[in-house]
Parts: sequence; C-alpha cells; structure tokens
Amino acid sequence: MTIIKRSVAVVVRGPEAGTFLVVKRPDDPADPLAGVWGLPAVTLADGEDERAAVIRAGRDKLGVELAPGRRLGQASADRGPYLLVLADYEATIVGGVPSVPQPDASVTQYVEWRYAADPAELAEAAGRGSLCAQIFLDDNGEQGGGRFAEAARVAEAARVAEFRRRVGLDSLIDVHTHFMPERLLAAVWAYFDAAGPLVGRAWPIAYREDEQARVAALRAFGLSAFTALLYPHKAGMARSLNDWGADFAARTPGCLHSATFFAEPSAVADVRRALGQGARVFKCHLQVGDFDPNDPVLDPAWGLLAEAGIPVVTHCGSGPVAGRFTGPGPIARLLARHPRLRIVVAHLGMPEYGEFLDLAERHPCLLLDTTMAFTPFIEGAGAAFPRAELGRLRDLGDRVLLGTDFPNIPYAYADALEALEGTGLGPAWLRAVCRDNAARIFAL
Repeated sequence: MTIIKRSVAVVVRGPEAGTFLVVKRPDDPADPLAGVWGLPAVTLADGEDERAAVIRAGRDKLGVELAPGRRLGQASADRGPYLLVLADYEATIVGGVPSVPQPDASVTQYVEWRYAADPAELAEAAGRGSLCAQIFLDDNGEQGGGRFAEAARVAEAARVAEFRRRVGLDSLIDVHTHFMPERLLAAVWAYFDAAGPLVGRAWPIAYREDEQARVAALRAFGLSAFTALLYPHKAGMARSLNDWGADFAARTPGCLHSATFFAEPSAVADVRRALGQGARVFKCHLQVGDFDPNDPVLDPAWGLLAEAGIPVVTHCGSGPVAGRFTGPGPIARLLARHPRLRIVVAHLGMPEYGEFLDLAERHPCLLLDTTMAFTPFIEGAGAAFPRAELGRLRDLGDRVLLGTDFPNIPYAYADALEALEGTGLGPAWLRAVCRDNAARIFAL
C-alpha cells in the first residue's frame, strides 16, 4: 500500500504590495533542496486539517501567528518511500515577527528568511522538484504569460551549466534520449503513466512538452549531440520509424541519426536500408520488443551492424521489469557469435550490474550507458548500483557513455548529472563519460 504524506506550504504575504516571505533550507547533503530559497512548509499531523497546519507552520517554523487565506493549488509527487501531496495557502502575519531557526528540532528548521518581490526567486527550487514552488509559479504564471515557468527552465539550465563548469566541459553528448512520432510518444507516455502498479511507484514524465520545446531544452543544457532512440513493439513498424528518424535527424542539427529493427524476416533489409540513409546509432529494446536477440532471423542484421561498427543501444538488463529475454545470458550468447558488435548496454545493465561489467571486461567492444543509474529515483527503488563495483566502473571509464532517457524521466535532467558526480569517480572520468568517449566513438 502506498504511504501518502500530506503537507502544506505557506505564501506569507509581506508588508509591501506583492512581496512574500521566503526561507532558506539548511545545507544537508541528503536534501535535494539544501541551501535554496523556498516557502515554509509542514507535514500534516494525524487528524489535522490543512488550515490548522498553516497556523502551526507559522508557530513551529517562523514563531508567528498566521491567518490562513486562499488555497492556491495542490500537486503530488512520488518520493520513493511515500507519495507527497502538498497544497499551497496564502497567509498573513497577525502576531509576532518572523525568526529562524525555531527551537523545535523535530522538524526541518530554516537558516535564513527574508521578503522577496519576484516569484522567479523560487525558480531554482521549482527546478529541483519543490512542489510548493511549482504551485506558486504556476499560480503566478497564469497571470504572467508563463514568465515564471520559463524562469524555472532557465534555473535548471543554470544547474547543468554549473555542473559542466565544475567538471570542465563546454558541452555534453547524451547517447540515450528519445524522439519519435508524436502518436507513438503519446503511447509511451501513457505506458509510463500507468506503470505504477508494474514498477511499484509512480513515474511522472518530467519533460512532457512538444518536440520543439524538448529540443530547445537539450540545447539549453549544452548538448552538442544527442540521439532520437525509437523502437518498435511489434513487427512491421521498424521501416516507417526509421524513415521518421532519418527525417528528424535531417531537420535537427546535433541529432545523431538513429534507427531500429525488430525480430522479423525484413530485419536485415531494414538495417541495410537505414545504414544507407546514414544511420549512426540503433536502438534494440529486448524488454518492449519481447524477442530473443539470438533469433536466427536477426543474425544477418547483427552481422551488418558488427561489420559497420555501428553502436546499438540495447535495453537488455531486467530493470525495471524483467522480460523473457533480458539479463546478461542472451547478450553473452550474441557476443560469442558476433564479438565485434558494439552493444551499448543501457542503464549499466540494471539490475544485473556486476554481470554486465563481467561481459564488458571480456568483450572490448561492449559499451555501457549511465541512464538513470545512481539517481535517487533508482536508488530508492532497490536497484542501486553496488558501491563495491565503482572501481570496475572507473577502470572501464573509456567505454561508459552518458545516457539519461530524456524526456521520459521522473526528475530533472540536472539530477542525473549530479547523481553521476556523486559517485566520486572524479572530473576526468566525468569528462570522458559525458562527452569525450561519445565524441571518439561517433567521430564528432
């Protein structure tokens, strides 16, 4: 049963027109909102209603008496162990002067407070996943033509730029991003929307935007190259998807021309045709396609790809849900026949990390991508990369590539980068993973 945690945040109106009170959270390494400015908030106690919680927030967090005003809105987000449901309320101070921190150490206390006049000051918090900041910006955005939503996007791009600065990169290359025909993408998003019972937790799409906005987001993050990975779930789809992929690459500078195939008699012809169109990377999804990569019908196609040296990003690990042909066994058998294949093991082979590292150590052409690895979303789902294996991952650093699963991720793009940084493998490893390896492999 999903645990639901209900909270309220308070927009305390200031003495000057248009101002509101903001607070800074302490520098806790475990807190994704550490050190950012946000709104005071509390979790509802058993049997407590929201307006009573607003009053308690004033007393417990600011040392003042508040009079609750209108309810601005509500949002929810999966936080791993629980589902957070949070509402924003307006309030005014009717007694006392704000002071932080308050003496109650049983709840998060703030280290600074002040009045702000520009709602965009909450953009960084919103970009880091703060529901109360997102609700407030949405409420103001309805009156401001979307200016504050744009501010949140700018703030996230600034986080990515700061990551690049720390690591020493002027650009990034992401080998695991998805673009596909709109009807197919809508079906993929519907799958993720309904994936809660399947994977055991909600999976909200962070970048549910139109194609132009998604491309613009990647450019704002400083990507010099990215993929448009697409994949069929049944026979008869691959050729039309490849035609769409060729057109998308032609009209989208920086896109690595991406193609796909399915276990069907036309596979070798589809692969040959896509290579003739200029495809530079393929996607093979063994979980969604539900086919054995060792199906004899695929052998000529694999041979073509091995001869061409074209990377094939392959979802072959058993996460988030095992398939009939996922796991290291089928890939090991495939590489025994085609040792020159450039398989890119998506998600570092999650959750069979160690077994796929074994394969990479035995097969010098095998590559791995970092998609979703080390993020709190995955770590909290019981599929954490074993820390004891970090040394092996470091030693394979010239064959590890940045992947994110953009746009189908339930967190900010910057979170994925900062999670990689959190491995402690160092700037040189990060530079290789986040740009240099892909630049070498794709001759960029």
